[in-house]
Order: sequence, then structure tokens, then C-alpha cells
Amino acid sequence: MVFTGTYDLVIDPKNRLSIPATIRSAMDPERDGSRFYLVPGSPKTTLSLYADRYFERYAEQFHAGLDPNDEREKFEQVFYSMATLVDIDKQGRVVLPQWILSRVDLGKQVTLTGARDHLVIWKRSEFAAFMNDHWSRYPDLLKMAQLETAMRKNGGPPACT
Repeated sequence: MVFTGTYDLVIDPKNRLSIPATIRSAMDPERDGSRFYLVPGSPKTTLSLYADRYFERYAEQFHAGLDPNDEREKFEQVFYSMATLVDIDKQGRVVLPQWILSRVDLGKQVTLTGARDHLVIWKRSEFAAFMNDHWSRYPDLLKMAQLETAMRKNGGPPACT
């Protein structure tokens, strides 16, 4: 599943966030699962939602790819202690735990964005500022992403011509 789009939403007084129907209907319960893991995002003032089956596969692969050391252990202790499995109710909402909302200070006015393999929950004003800062850089960001991909494929920097 590829998550795309931008949705301005409101977290209600019971800390429920509606997941848009277009996202819910595109999820395949066999492949993606029917719930989400809520985890710390990047930047750290955001939260991310990963389809549960994808997240469990990703966690296994990511863990296996890291070298054992103290920093990895600290990362995992922070990250997985905040990871929370949330159900989607019959109205298409997830409940965001108050203790996580307090940690990232999202407020009630949020923007939900697709980020390929997950969704990002932003404070609405922070997402607007992020887009204002980075939209003009989009062509350069694309080139950097393509260069990084080429370097990874070829095992190093591209040859000079």
C-alpha cells in the first residue's frame, strides 16, 4: 500500500482522529492489516501511523539490519516504548493516547499526510511551515534522493565524467 495525500483533520475531545475513507478502503487486511501502529515521527513533533502487518515486517527487517550497540538499544527502548497499536473503530477513527499527544504537543488542528509506506500526523501550522520551507526546494530534493538511490545501488558515489 502506498499512502499519499494531505488531509486537514481535527482530533476530537476524546482524542479520536478520523482516518479518511480513501485510505481505509485502499488497505488490504490480508497484506496491510486492519489496525495501525502509532509511533514517534520525524521530525519529533510528529507522529506516524503504520499499517500493523507492514510495521511488524518492517520492525523485523530494521532490527536485523542494525549493528548491536548501546545507541541502537537506547533508540529501540525509546521508539518501541512509544509504539502503540491502535484499532480503527466502525466510524473510521483511531484513539490517540493522551500521553503520546502530550509528548509531541500536536494540538487539535492536525494535518495527516501520506509518506509512501506510512502516514504522518503533523500540527497543522508546522506542516504548513514545512511545505513553505521545502516546496521551492522540491527539484533539488528529488535530485538528492535520486543520487542517494544510485549510490546505494552501485555501492558508492557515481563515477566522475
